[in-house]
Amino acid sequence: MGLTNRCLRLTLTDTAEVIDVICGVADRVHLCDSFRMSDVRQNLERALETALAQYVETMGEAFPMVPALDVVDDPIFWAVAEMDGDKFRIRASVGTAHRTASLWGSAFADEEFRESFGKPTGADASMMTHISLIWLMLHELHHCQMGHFDATSIEKLSKKEASEERGLVTRPKRSAPTHSFNTAETNLLIEMQADHDATEMLLDAYSPDEWLSLRTRVAAISAMMMLIERADSSNQTSGVTHPKAATRIFQLLGHVIDMPLLAAHSGSNQGSDRQNHLNNLPTQAEQECFAAQVVVPAFFDAVSLAMVAAAGSITHDLGSANDFFRDVQVAKLISGAGSDEFVTSGAKQWSSLVKFRDKAVLLSLKET
Repeated sequence: MGLTNRCLRLTLTDTAEVIDVICGVADRVHLCDSFRMSDVRQNLERALETALAQYVETMGEAFPMVPALDVVDDPIFWAVAEMDGDKFRIRASVGTAHRTASLWGSAFADEEFRESFGKPTGADASMMTHISLIWLMLHELHHCQMGHFDATSIEKLSKKEASEERGLVTRPKRSAPTHSFNTAETNLLIEMQADHDATEMLLDAYSPDEWLSLRTRVAAISAMMMLIERADSSNQTSGVTHPKAATRIFQLLGHVIDMPLLAAHSGSNQGSDRQNHLNNLPTQAEQECFAAQVVVPAFFDAVSLAMVAAAGSITHDLGSANDFFRDVQVAKLISGAGSDEFVTSGAKQWSSLVKFRDKAVLLSLKET
């Protein structure tokens, strides 16, 4: 594994100093009432630099367009990726860094959370704020990498005409061309796609030596998804622009569950290599241990974060652990399962979006 960890280690030490200004050096709990714009800018710049470094480590080449980062002095939580002519820009508000640090400061102020998460992982508010912001930057980078600004083919989602910007609770507004697939569902699917690729890049390849590190990165992603939902729910300009946090966490943990098998299955159908890949499958005991030490704790980390954030709707949408993981199994075992076959709200929305995607694919293929 190591790719993500190497990139994170390059910036965590210096970034901790920056986030100390945001979180408060004395108790690292509550956000300072005043903080310097230059420190917030530096914090976001380091997150972007780490995201770009991770892209290089994963892909073996630099990101095709070096983005310009604009930090806007706005206390509201928002970030947006956009094309400005032939230039790619990521714009993020001061409030984005502010609220991310505030959530993690509050989480580590909670004794129960420190004992259940901070103590076993060795993480702190500075580290978790930084990783959350790295995922945010990866999410925005993937909107560009996957061509979400342009008219796209069905292979990229639904043959829709996308607007020129994609963002986390987008604040600036632009008119978008109309098309039969230019729907709210398509926009949600695009966000899920950017989630998936950003998550895959941040989590990196499975390694039995990196379980605790993986758990911290999953929690960092979950936290950002919750922050987006909270901001999205108060977005009076354009309404809900992203899937439920529980839907995104459902997809996230579904991926985490599969991680021990992904490397072994990669290329397993390529002739003589098949037996070698099958021999590399993790044992049943390892998979069960991984579920007990990473997957299940990651679910409860998400629940704890939702409770710290006083986000009762997210806690409700996640459901109980039994219902959540039952829904994961239904999704993996029953192809095309309808939303009425799921229990939790997140799984139901995930199922509806998958069905919409499949319908869009079929309709688009008939048009070609």
